[in-house]
Amino acid sequence: MRRRVLLGSAAVGAAGLVGWRPGSSLAAPAEATSRGGSNYGWYQIDDCNREPYGIVNSFHKAPDVIRSQLAAMRAAGQARLRVHIIHRHRADTGTSMDSTGGNISAQNRQNLADLLRAIDDAGFVEIQVAFMPIGENAAYNWPSWNEDMYQENWNLISNLRPIIAGSGLHYRIDLCNEAIPTNLQPVLLAYTQRLWNDYTNAFDKKDTVGFSAIGYAGRIQNIPKVYGNNPPYLFDFHFYRRDDGLDEGALFTIAHDMMNQYGYTKQGWTIGEVFNNDALAASSLRQAINSTGRTVYYLLQWPRQAPPSNGDPEPTCPDKTVPPPPVNFGAYIAQGF
Repeated sequence: MRRRVLLGSAAVGAAGLVGWRPGSSLAAPAEATSRGGSNYGWYQIDDCNREPYGIVNSFHKAPDVIRSQLAAMRAAGQARLRVHIIHRHRADTGTSMDSTGGNISAQNRQNLADLLRAIDDAGFVEIQVAFMPIGENAAYNWPSWNEDMYQENWNLISNLRPIIAGSGLHYRIDLCNEAIPTNLQPVLLAYTQRLWNDYTNAFDKKDTVGFSAIGYAGRIQNIPKVYGNNPPYLFDFHFYRRDDGLDEGALFTIAHDMMNQYGYTKQGWTIGEVFNNDALAASSLRQAINSTGRTVYYLLQWPRQAPPSNGDPEPTCPDKTVPPPPVNFGAYIAQGF
C-alpha cells in the first residue's frame, strides 16, 4: 500500500507544488496532464434508478462487484478516480448517507475505508473525494443561514478526513461539490467563505482543491470572494458544453482568461467533471490547453452521456446516466488525458 507524506508549509512554494515527493497529497509537477479517469459513484442501475447502489453507502452489499469494476476501469487505462460523499439529515438511501450529528454510521465509515483500500489495491494512484451535501444540508437550498446544518457538514468533513488521509492513497478533498456561487447565492457564498476559513485553520490547505467550480463566468467571477487572499494550491473545474454554442474548450479558455485577470496564474487545475468518454470535449479541451498553456494535472469524466448530435438517439435515462462502471475512457486517452 502506498503511503502519503504530508509536506510542511515551508516546502510549498508560490504555486503550492514546489517540493512534492512521492506519497504526498500534493499534485506533482512532473505528472502534469497525467492519466485521469472517472467519477465512480454507483455500481448498478435498474430502469434508470441508481439510488440503491452508491459505492460508499452500499459497499458492504457488493464488495466483489465493486472490486471487479475497479479492476476493469484500471485495466482500461484509468489511473485516478473521484469518489462522492453524498449526505443529508435523513435516513440512508443506498447512495445518500445519514449525516445526522456530523457523522455517518459505523457501517458507512467502514465502507469508506474498505472502498479506499479496494481502490488502492486496484492500482489507482490518486483520488479526489468530493463532499456533496444535498437537500436540507445543501447551502444553496437555505433561504437564510442554517447554523445547525453548517455544523453538521463541517463535523462530517472533520470526522471523515482521517479515514481519507489514512487510506495510503494520494488524495485531494473537494469541500463541497460545485459550491462556487453566483451573485444570486449570498448564503452559499457565506457558506464557502466560512468553511474555507474553518478548514484551512484546522488542517491547512495542502490536501484540498477548495470548492469545485462549474466553469462559466457567472461563477468564476466569485472565486476571489470565496478565497480572499488565501486561494487553494490547485483549482478544480467542471466543463460541460452549453446550449448557447460554447463548447468545453471555449469555456476553458474563458475560465483561463478570467483566472489570469484575478492573478491566479501559478496554480494548476484539475478537470473534475466532463461528459463521459466524449471525443468532442476531449479534442476541444486539448486545443484550449495547448493554446493557453494552462497546466492541467488530470481529467475525470462523469458517467453522463453528452447531448445527442447528428441525429443520434436520445439516451435511455432522463439524466443520461451511463450504466456502471464507466470503463470507457479512450476518447480522453487519445487526447493525452
